[in-house]
Amino acid sequence: MAILCAGCNTHAPQPKAVPAASEPVKIVAFYARDLTVTEGGSTVLCYGVSDAKSVRLDPPVESITPSLNRCIEVRPKSETIYTLTAEGSDGQTVSQSVTIRVGADQSMLPKITSFKIDGKQKDYSGQTMYTLSFGVQNAVEVSIDPPAFPTLHGAPSGQFSVKPDKTTTYTLIVKGKNGHVARQQLTVQVGQ
Repeated sequence: MAILCAGCNTHAPQPKAVPAASEPVKIVAFYARDLTVTEGGSTVLCYGVSDAKSVRLDPPVESITPSLNRCIEVRPKSETIYTLTAEGSDGQTVSQSVTIRVGADQSMLPKITSFKIDGKQKDYSGQTMYTLSFGVQNAVEVSIDPPAFPTLHGAPSGQFSVKPDKTTTYTLIVKGKNGHVARQQLTVQVGQ
């Protein structure tokens, strides 16, 4: 004899649902708009990550968060390697790097446009005195070695006298912005 039960559960037990495995963290984009910038200039660094719980940028620029598409401004002072690291919820990390080079603005470099002997004459004691002149561009400081005048600040040109007792080579040193330096030598032949 068969027993019929209306409402009895005759289904086999169901297996427990297995949570779907999370996707591994990925860096989908990491690039700089410009790979070379001019000193003092900036560029944009863009990144995109998927399945990341956190991201960081080294060297740090600003606080960043996981995003599929985000750009931030960077102002490197010298050649810099930026590294983006993304961490997934499983603790796995991925990294990618981009290098941005910094170049000098050629129009702003210090330049020596002239450095010459303008003439010579005897002083009251009979010693020969030489008149030297110079012209420069983009100078923050102008100096001479061996010293013949105090350091000048921003002078575009100048004239000075020297009385060497033997043949002497003078080096004109022009310092510009960002530590750039231009040098030129001039030899004063004594007795000629």
